[in-house]
Amino acid sequence: MLTQASQSDQNSLTAMSEIQTTLEKFGRYQKRLCIILFVGALPSAFVTFQFLITHHQPSYYCNYGAYAFESNKETSSHEVTGTSEVLASISGNDTDRCHTATIHPDVQGHNQTAEGCVFYSTHTSVVTEYDLVCQKAWVKPFLVAIFMVGMMLGGQCGGTLSDKFGRWKILFLASLWQLTATFLSSFAWNVPSYGFSIFLCGLPCAVTAEASTLIGSEFVSASKRGFTYFCIAAGFSVGYMVLPVTAYFIHDWRWWLRFITLAGVLTMPCIWLLDETPVWLLATGRNEEASKLLKRIRKYNRENIDANLEEFEKFEPALNKEETLSVWSIMSSLARIPSLLGRLLIVFFAWLVVNMTYYAIALNNDRLSGDWLWNMFFAGLVELASSLGFVICAQTVGRRNSYIALMTLTTFSLAATPFLALINGTAGVVFSMVSKFSVSTCFSIVYVYTGELFPTHVRHTILALSSAISQLGGILAPFIIYADEIGGSIASSIGMSVAIFVSALTFLYLPKTKDKALPQTLKDAKAMRSDIFLSCNREKESKTVVSPD
Repeated sequence: MLTQASQSDQNSLTAMSEIQTTLEKFGRYQKRLCIILFVGALPSAFVTFQFLITHHQPSYYCNYGAYAFESNKETSSHEVTGTSEVLASISGNDTDRCHTATIHPDVQGHNQTAEGCVFYSTHTSVVTEYDLVCQKAWVKPFLVAIFMVGMMLGGQCGGTLSDKFGRWKILFLASLWQLTATFLSSFAWNVPSYGFSIFLCGLPCAVTAEASTLIGSEFVSASKRGFTYFCIAAGFSVGYMVLPVTAYFIHDWRWWLRFITLAGVLTMPCIWLLDETPVWLLATGRNEEASKLLKRIRKYNRENIDANLEEFEKFEPALNKEETLSVWSIMSSLARIPSLLGRLLIVFFAWLVVNMTYYAIALNNDRLSGDWLWNMFFAGLVELASSLGFVICAQTVGRRNSYIALMTLTTFSLAATPFLALINGTAGVVFSMVSKFSVSTCFSIVYVYTGELFPTHVRHTILALSSAISQLGGILAPFIIYADEIGGSIASSIGMSVAIFVSALTFLYLPKTKDKALPQTLKDAKAMRSDIFLSCNREKESKTVVSPD
């Protein structure tokens, strides 16, 4: 029995060695893969940041009784006289709804009128169409929260399905789903129907990001995993920058959603060209398919097809003994291994903090001074710069140390932003962009790093669990922005800064993964230790050695 187990382990190691040998060279196949992942990430940005367009809130006039109040992103509401004639529409005690009879002369025809408000904009949005300001302002963050709930639920289901049915199939279906749901949301007839449609839209969003990341990491060598994620993040950033360009020409939010759906459909053939990863095929016992794929990769890279691959499909990998587990089974297994449980909790907290900070900054576009479309474009540039920063940091300093350093930077820049904004608005914007750069880079790091800490057969499930936990931060983010609009941003900035710094400190417990092979089993994952704590333990053990009598 021991001989059979030993032989099985040896065969598994040989099979993995063949995969690593094939994927070690960054050849034509891997370059083609990076291009496909870049293009495939474009529609993800369209869907994720659609709210910067569809929830745009321009300056407006609110009318109460016989007065009109002007509100915009730069000044607090103040009374405006002689701007409009107000006819109160009173039904019982309901005095907070009214109709403007005339339009402010400075608008010059470029406006959107809604019941109770006049918006200074040629762009329509869900906010202007359904008058989601004043007493109904809470609906705007609530809608974003619904989208985040969809991401949380969908990401978890997608992770389990991906580990069971494969990365490529789930990526393709999730991409098709998110485009279909985006298109349907453009036909919403009221706020509830719109909320339901964006919930459906949010379900596949986390799945596409997770599956793309895993495909990129499982198709290349350890030294190139950072570059493949850079291609995904760069595609996402370029899609971010395209948003304001399309909105500049398409002012109606419904037609804008239909346009980005069409643009996304054009990227679907690229995703169809992807293959299932050989690592997943081996982990699930599909040896013959993995052998054929490796031969095709070598042929595409113009390499000689190694004769050893003929025996590849006969191997019985040890990973088959650890079949794909359910979510509860995974949690139960990890709970019995303290080091892996602690690692998982640290990763969960990191995802929660990073996601909350990321979206709190990204969705705050309307409150920045200057043109909202230009602000969005520059935010996309910062996102692209953070993608490049991720490659530089991850390849030189490593994932763990980069996260610690950048989150520490975010701690101080985010805490200083509201105070600097009181002194100089431009300085506040600059420090806000610094925070966006560092937390965006950490967003990329935590995506890749999580997949490098856990074994193949549960990797996407763990990534999905982490993403689901992170969406709690995404749910909080729009309400943090809403609270800032009412009571100021100092308290929230300091609170987030404390959470960010704690997350940076906990990463000292995690192991380094730079240029190391992905763990294939729970045993491999358990063997990974933090060099800091490992050295402390060794020192402690050396001091407790009892000398012989």
